[in-house]
Amino acid sequence: MEAMLEHHDGIALFTICRPEKRNAINFAVMGALEEAMEQAAADPQVKVFAITGAGSEAFCSGGDLSEFGHLRGTEARQMLMRMGELLYRLLTFPKPTAALVNGTAMGGGCELATACDFRFAKEGSRIGFVQGRLGITTGWGGASMLFAKLPYGRALDVLLRAEPMTAEAMEACGWVDAILPAEHWHEQWRERLAPYAERSLSVLQAYKAAAGEKWRTAWFREQFFAEIARCAELWGSAEHEQALRPFLCKK
Repeated sequence: MEAMLEHHDGIALFTICRPEKRNAINFAVMGALEEAMEQAAADPQVKVFAITGAGSEAFCSGGDLSEFGHLRGTEARQMLMRMGELLYRLLTFPKPTAALVNGTAMGGGCELATACDFRFAKEGSRIGFVQGRLGITTGWGGASMLFAKLPYGRALDVLLRAEPMTAEAMEACGWVDAILPAEHWHEQWRERLAPYAERSLSVLQAYKAAAGEKWRTAWFREQFFAEIARCAELWGSAEHEQALRPFLCKK
């Protein structure tokens, strides 16, 4: 089982169940996420949609290079566009969403979390938009979302540094909404989300509709997918292939 969907008092919790791969996203996880979002959006009992990773070490390490690393040309572009479309749907989801960053979040894992309304990080988590070290840019719309959600200079700094940062540093720049103690992690995130789950569905959806207006503009959507197209161009570059070589040799 690559992923699972559970329900807790109005909260639909989607868990990536690949701890041996640091909860990396593959095609199976993409399919599971798409199905989970459809179910959560349609279920009137679900008030909040949350995402986390299995185990205690990693939230999500991004794309699974054992599946995506060898993609080139049209195949790479299709993979990027498919996940980008899923994150755009998450960004415009009709109910509140939360990333429960229970450990390391790298690359595409940070993009996944950025698409959510809230990001709660377990103390000790390391977070990094490291794509720049691999000769590519954010490939699932992450930069467009980051520039829209953080002050310009802070967003650009995070992207250009392309390095793992502490949860405290990411909280200081505005990406992490709260750092929760590891000892009471599950109780703490449930406590944070409980007030949202107590509100009426009509109120939640009305506020999300208002919040989502800026994401639905033709300008933002064009920018979002243009970013993905630029990453697709870099995917087959010599720099990216050289950066991937050590990872692929381990597979």
